[in-house]
Amino acid sequence: MKTNFYKFLIGFLIVTLHSCSSDTESLGKSTARQVLENLPQPIPNPIEIPFAEISEKEYVIDIEQWEIPSNRREAVQTTDNLQKAINWASAEGFGRIKLPQGHYLIGKYGNDIYQAGIELKSNMAFILDDNAIIEMAPNNKWNYCAIAIRNQTNVVVAGGIIIGDRDNHTYTPREGDGSVVHDEGHLICIEGESKDISIQNMVLTKANGDGILLVSKKGDTPSLERVQIKNSNFASNRRQGISIVGGVDILVENNEIHHTSGTAPEFGVDLEGAGRVNRGVIIRGNNFHHNVGGDIVNTDGKNILVENNTMHQGEGSRYIDGPIVYWKNADWTVKNNNITMLTTSVNNWNGIIMYSNDHDKTNPATSYILNNTCNNCGFYMYKGADLVVKDNYFNRGHLAFWKMKNLTLENNKVEHPNKCWAYRFLEVAGNATGNTYNTEAFNIPLEQDKPWDGCWIE
Repeated sequence: MKTNFYKFLIGFLIVTLHSCSSDTESLGKSTARQVLENLPQPIPNPIEIPFAEISEKEYVIDIEQWEIPSNRREAVQTTDNLQKAINWASAEGFGRIKLPQGHYLIGKYGNDIYQAGIELKSNMAFILDDNAIIEMAPNNKWNYCAIAIRNQTNVVVAGGIIIGDRDNHTYTPREGDGSVVHDEGHLICIEGESKDISIQNMVLTKANGDGILLVSKKGDTPSLERVQIKNSNFASNRRQGISIVGGVDILVENNEIHHTSGTAPEFGVDLEGAGRVNRGVIIRGNNFHHNVGGDIVNTDGKNILVENNTMHQGEGSRYIDGPIVYWKNADWTVKNNNITMLTTSVNNWNGIIMYSNDHDKTNPATSYILNNTCNNCGFYMYKGADLVVKDNYFNRGHLAFWKMKNLTLENNKVEHPNKCWAYRFLEVAGNATGNTYNTEAFNIPLEQDKPWDGCWIE
């Protein structure tokens, strides 16, 4: 089935190139085969409509009636008429709005720094045919959203492929500071007071910024809630696979998130509230690989669960920060993950690292790191407190702690040729029991009220 899918796409686009003129030529170096080269594969799963408010009434967009080009031409016309069709179908009470096969080039002037795409409404499932591609046309804007969900409720986006313009983007200097970062070009934006959103079974690739950006209103009151991101393939996005800049009750499950690179931070998933609430996020059952910055970073999220994921550096790739990174005032449970490093990052061979600073930890919650496997890597936490590290296995790995309080180490198994490298402690207080080194019991005499120095290698 996948072979037939790709044969269709390649043949379709080659025919398109022969029949198109100005718009296709404006894509610069891109050709049909270049667009599809190394195109990631979808993750086959049935599409679910989890919200009862979405009507079962179905409308397949009639692209001839609405004069919507489906041959990668006329971006403004495609954007305008596709939006009109979606708006009409929603107003007529259609809950399931389907986009037929084709290659839809979108993007039009929004303002001086924003290139506009398609906006979706509440109580709507926008379902792309398996052979449908939405592509953001080359532009020179700092920001874009190929699909935007702003202050809406009960929305599903599923199926098909969305491609950004990173291969053909023009980096016009920003007025004022001359910056050419242009890192806010996203494929799906979920913003404001949006609630009950489901993104499923998609390929999201080559964004100039993020595959998906979630960004709530600023402040301590949650505004963006209950979002599912499932069964999708995030490939070769420039800034992040997924950025969660404020969100509550978010599920990221069964996705492949890979080859994130181009502009910092370059993580698979980034939880970074920046004055917003990040809470109750679950990152489960995902496959991370070839993400240059790292796989998951949590700067400020509370009550976060990361479980049953695979994080593999990937052949030919190199981590900058490392697979899993967090700051000490974030709190989470990280369990049952399989982590593999092939080369050192700037943080050495650390599969999980807790960043710190010279300020005291103010979040009283305890973090739990449980039953993970670390291949060619270890954990390093410093200048923090309130941490349980239990039942982890280190294949040629280590545990290292510096200036830690209320640390619990229990039943960890470390295998490494150098005993001093395997377990390292400097000014550490807490308790330890049942830990082993190369299958032999290893005594760690921690006390809650008296910092202890063990072996230490700079």
